[in-house]
Amino acid sequence: MSYTFRTSPPPTYISPSAEEMKEAAKKIGLKSYSRDLVADLCNLASGGGVNPPSGYRDQIRRKAEESLSAPDSDGDYRLANGKYTKSRFEAVEDATNKSMRYHQNVCDFLQSVDLSAFPGATPLEQAMSMLKLLATQQGGQGGGEGGEPLPIFQESERPEGIAEKLEDLMEQVDSLSQDELDMLDPDGQNHPIEKDEESDGQRSGTQELNKLKVAEDLVEGSNKRVMLDISRQLDQISKLQLHKQVKMEEDPTGDEVRQRPIRNLGELSRVSKSAWGMRQQNETYFLYQAVTGQLPVRERVTRNEKKQCVYILVDGSGSMNGRRHYKASGVVMNRLKAVIEGDAEVWVSVFDTSLSRAKVARTPEEARQLIKEFTNGNFRGGGTDIAGSVREAHKQIEERIKSGEAIYRPEIVVLTDDDSSVSSLKPSEVSGTKIHGFAIESRNASLVTFAKATGGVGFENF
Repeated sequence: MSYTFRTSPPPTYISPSAEEMKEAAKKIGLKSYSRDLVADLCNLASGGGVNPPSGYRDQIRRKAEESLSAPDSDGDYRLANGKYTKSRFEAVEDATNKSMRYHQNVCDFLQSVDLSAFPGATPLEQAMSMLKLLATQQGGQGGGEGGEPLPIFQESERPEGIAEKLEDLMEQVDSLSQDELDMLDPDGQNHPIEKDEESDGQRSGTQELNKLKVAEDLVEGSNKRVMLDISRQLDQISKLQLHKQVKMEEDPTGDEVRQRPIRNLGELSRVSKSAWGMRQQNETYFLYQAVTGQLPVRERVTRNEKKQCVYILVDGSGSMNGRRHYKASGVVMNRLKAVIEGDAEVWVSVFDTSLSRAKVARTPEEARQLIKEFTNGNFRGGGTDIAGSVREAHKQIEERIKSGEAIYRPEIVVLTDDDSSVSSLKPSEVSGTKIHGFAIESRNASLVTFAKATGGVGFENF
């Protein structure tokens, strides 16, 4: 049975049945879809073509005539442009033209969309995935077994743009790093399946389904898309790059061995055997290399690492909920990626008039747990004391460094939508600590000026 007149399948292809469509939709949780559109997508993905409008205009006109509403009490038919006519013929033609414009928009979309960009092993599965994402767009929901029209194709002036938007979304999913996926999906529900966990067929199907779920989370304007965009924006700022410090220190009992240039003739006994072999051939040249530090010697060393310390202060006032909360989450996500990469440890404290007890992430597992708790949290605090909170955070950092913790180059990140001045706070009070200030959807020139004075970055209306 053919559900569409807009497209035709290739001679060797049989369009999916209603039962096959229903099963594919159920698999991904798509409750409502247009059979016409599914058939169109499958036909074209399998090598079919778009039919010329002249081939189905008469069919559209018959439908328009059959479904034309009765005239009003004055005998008038309302036209698409808001005007009225008493001519039934004119009313039918107007409805036909309106419907033809809709179908032409659909055809423009069909010829623009690349179904292979969407998850699925068959054209039918890919079509359903694309429709699931289309349903996340304004006017893209519905259709049902009764068919169309979908508002998104009635209202769009450029149907090709709809296809481009959905394909860009899939490109965003494909571009996700493992660190970003860890932050956006801390429970690992949509992570790739390990090779030994499922059979090849099951693994492929699960990965495709997971990819679709990630795409739904990253729809433009969604909370997780806001987080991702903010995090990637910060990746481009050199002053916000985090790195651990690695030093190799000489240690006779060290577990590692390295080679370094000889420092003096007293170290000749540590020169390699191959170098001594050269001495037999040319003793003068051998001594020249020794004196000029060109000979390599082996020594045992101990690796000492220090991670950067990042202390994030988050304004706990109630106004930080909603979109501002997810912008703040994007900053926290960006800093926690450095924990997963092993470059930093991150402390997060929500503050109002005082600091709350900080939550810490030193390991990838702790980072995933922290971002999960933070994004799911709500702020209910009262007043905002930025200066006092920065002083207290700096004091805690200094105490930890004095206690011998392996941290260096501490930074404090302030996330607030408050405009209170921090002019009472001087850079000398936080000596050795860099401050970054983010005034989220608000202005706070004082915070920005102070942050830059410490060597950090500052943003207003972030």
